[in-house]
Amino acid sequence: GTDPITGTAEPGSTVTVTFPDGTTATVVAGTDGSWTVPNPGLDDGDEVKATATDPAGNTSPPATEIVDAIAPAAPEIDPINGTDPITGTAEPGSTVTVTFPDGTT
Repeated sequence: GTDPITGTAEPGSTVTVTFPDGTTATVVAGTDGSWTVPNPGLDDGDEVKATATDPAGNTSPPATEIVDAIAPAAPEIDPINGTDPITGTAEPGSTVTVTFPDGTT
């Protein structure tokens, strides 16, 4: 909800990002194709669209992304014994970091 909006496009193309309220931000993709625009304060579930227009005037189809502004719930750890792998459940697609008593992960 607050991080800058970033992506990649054809180097030198003009990227137009459209926010849910219809406002837009425009930026030129760098020589490596990367681009960044400020986040206007998006909410969880908002849809952001971006198109790229090359110097010849050709415009790409829109790319869309849905804002995920809510942290996942704490993962659940299955009962642990001294020898079996540590298992549990978490938000699908999330990265789980297990920290052991000695501080290693």
